[in-house]
Amino acid sequence: MNGRTTQLYITGVAGMIGSNIARDVTKLGVKVIGIDNFWRGTRDNLLDLLDQPNFEFRYADIISDQDWFRDMDERSVLIHTADIVAGIGYVFANEWQVFQKNLLINTQIARVVSIARPERLIYLGTACSYPQSLQRSVQSSILSERQKFPADPESGYGWSKLIGEVEFFLATKQSPTRLLVLDLHNVYGWPCVYADDTAQVIPALIHKAATSTNRRLSVWGTGQQGRAFLHVLDVVSGIRAALGYDGSEKVIMLGPQNCTTIAEVARLITEHPRMKIDRIDFDTSKPTGDIGRYADASLALRELAWSPKVEFRDGLYGVVDQILDDLNRGQPAARK
Repeated sequence: MNGRTTQLYITGVAGMIGSNIARDVTKLGVKVIGIDNFWRGTRDNLLDLLDQPNFEFRYADIISDQDWFRDMDERSVLIHTADIVAGIGYVFANEWQVFQKNLLINTQIARVVSIARPERLIYLGTACSYPQSLQRSVQSSILSERQKFPADPESGYGWSKLIGEVEFFLATKQSPTRLLVLDLHNVYGWPCVYADDTAQVIPALIHKAATSTNRRLSVWGTGQQGRAFLHVLDVVSGIRAALGYDGSEKVIMLGPQNCTTIAEVARLITEHPRMKIDRIDFDTSKPTGDIGRYADASLALRELAWSPKVEFRDGLYGVVDQILDDLNRGQPAARK
């Protein structure tokens, strides 16, 4: 982002990543326009932003609405976080719907970019787009940007995000718009969905532990599957770095260089001093997903001077406390 930038658009602004980005970039002195249809995020996640003089919220469905980008131009920046994303159970139970909606969302964003030709497009990709054959070990499944092709994601979600990336490359190929794809590993933090079928693994486990009536925590799969968990504030710092990036790389991965098993996540949750769980049960009848993956973050370090800063236990316990406080206040849990 250069000194000519006058407006910064964030799709999916009411979600965990979008709302945290908005809080950060409102400090830059440019007008921030947030777009959301509250499929998963909520207005509550934006309450502190709505009072900011340089923040404007526009309720819109990206697929069908046309007015939200009416004033986007070559001095604008677009951070595209919006997609249909959820936990493994929801993704595999609704694979075609997730795939189709994400294709439609990304096609519309590509159309907007081709019309408005903003200065910069930052697209949040995912480690789920990488070949499933590379994600078979907790100890050695380290992913790097050069391994994305030949493509073979495990899920329709991963395919939809990858196809979106290809479409954005084509849409900006003959355009002055600078495209940067940030491939994220498993993002966690606050605010988050934790109590319905779209909840992802960390908030879902916290909620199950917090509401258990028999002092047991049930975990899907063997628990030996692992992920590289990335705190949302580390995502924000990566995006801030990307806003000023003028290098030649088009895809940069953000994630920790280690894998944490789901069994370890469950153990840490049960050891939180406010939890009352005596036993962890593993339900092997449920889907496990990719066995393990983590990041080779050397490109992010070299190009963006980025590395994750939030220690996993600290970040995890912050989410535990937020969810427990939310439940104690009797807040509606379904759409956080």
